[in-house]
Amino acid sequence: MNRIKLSSLALGLILLTQPTFAFQKGDLAKLKKTKTCVSSTFSSCDLSGANLNGLNLSKANLEGANLQGAKLTSVNLSKANLSEANLKGAKLVKVNLNQAQLKDAILEGTSWINVSCDKCNLSDSKFSPLVLKGVSLKGAIFKDVDLSKVDFKMTNLTGATGIKEGPCVPGSFGACK
Repeated sequence: MNRIKLSSLALGLILLTQPTFAFQKGDLAKLKKTKTCVSSTFSSCDLSGANLNGLNLSKANLEGANLQGAKLTSVNLSKANLSEANLKGAKLVKVNLNQAQLKDAILEGTSWINVSCDKCNLSDSKFSPLVLKGVSLKGAIFKDVDLSKVDFKMTNLTGATGIKEGPCVPGSFGACK
């Protein structure tokens, strides 16, 4: 019996001494003040309805974050991890999502205006309906994505993979694979 208690105590102490990488409330204030958050962890945090305009979130870990209804204008999210993030109803204007991971992300009802998502991974994301205006999706990966309610007119799809013939209609730039 004493061995079990000692093992539990030792495990608890080990876990307490491990560094934590979770989002802290003060981090959002610091983020807005400094306008930068390169390589930071905001995974599973609730940023719903947040105004994140003008921030540098390059390489940030936003895996599983709630960004529902967030406003993102002139935001750098290049190489960011947004896998399993909820962006439902978010408005993205002049956002850099190049090489970002958006696997299993919820993108329903989002508005993308002048967004660059070149070489981003959108596999298994919930994508429809979606408003795209002046968007670049060069080399993007669309594995197992329902695009039936997405209008790709005026969207650059050069080298995009996983798209069935339907969305590659006249008005889209480039060719789909």
